[in-house]
Amino acid sequence: MQRTSVTILAFWLFLASSLQAQLSLNPLNWFDGDDEDVAALNIASAADESEAAAMLETGQAKLEAGSTGSANRTFKKIIKRYPNAEATGDARFYRGKIYITKGRWGKAFENFQEIINSHPNYEEFDRVIGAQFDCATALMEGARGRILWIFPGFKQYDKSIQQFEQIVRNAPYSDYAPLALMNIALVSEMEEKPEDAIDALDRLINYYPQSMLAPDAYYNMAETYSNLVKGAEYDQGSTRQAISYYEDFLILFPQSNYLGEVESNLKSMEDLLARSRLNLGDFFYNYRTNNTAALVFYNETITIAPETEAAAEARLRIADIEAGVKPTSGASILRKILTD
Repeated sequence: MQRTSVTILAFWLFLASSLQAQLSLNPLNWFDGDDEDVAALNIASAADESEAAAMLETGQAKLEAGSTGSANRTFKKIIKRYPNAEATGDARFYRGKIYITKGRWGKAFENFQEIINSHPNYEEFDRVIGAQFDCATALMEGARGRILWIFPGFKQYDKSIQQFEQIVRNAPYSDYAPLALMNIALVSEMEEKPEDAIDALDRLINYYPQSMLAPDAYYNMAETYSNLVKGAEYDQGSTRQAISYYEDFLILFPQSNYLGEVESNLKSMEDLLARSRLNLGDFFYNYRTNNTAALVFYNETITIAPETEAAAEARLRIADIEAGVKPTSGASILRKILTD
């Protein structure tokens, strides 16, 4: 038994000494291998870098000479053969620009995205984001792809939203992020998707309060909620939200050119909300003969918008109640509505 233990110990000592001799205890020596070792670390060898750079120059020359197709094939070879080379980032960028000239906005965007995914230290990062923004904007403005490279395809508004969202994720601290969110809101409104527009504007307001687009975001948010209002007879949640954003706008941007329009819209929303309270007061006064509840809603009408017609009508109703005037019966009111 003792002899077996000594044999095992000797084996492990021999193995450890062999590994030490091969690898060395110095971590810097771990990288002194052949090209396969370097490739395993996703780093191009010096030879690959040189060859990729030379091919890139060839592709650029072809592009400048107007041989777009041949240049594109050269850039494609660089990407395939030397995926980790520094020149490959430029090759992808040139391919993306070529696709833009052909109106292939989706393919162009994908090439630019590959730069961001595979070359995080790419020096022209801002140019890549700008090119992606151009692709998304083209789709937002109605650019179409091609079916079988011949027939015009469909407009791709949903695709533009996806691309703008990707831009926000790619560069959340860039000037393009609030622009992308605003465009998402505009496209969503155009596509009659107010919930998506509200979400984009809410992010713009909360994440980029210092952006030059902040006033437009508040204004558009108020307008979006205003457009959701169906009338005084319906739930007034959207009306209250619109009022809130109009009020915030007046406080935050008192020098805006929109000031007069915002004040007018705010007054309109307040009048609508006040009239909804007036209607509830009339319901309790005329149909339920509950003067206490009616007075609550009439007073709310006056508090919400004291200078409106709704407030004037509420004051008349309050005066009638205090004078003991009995309300018109529900049946008489219904006949009046039908005859009118």
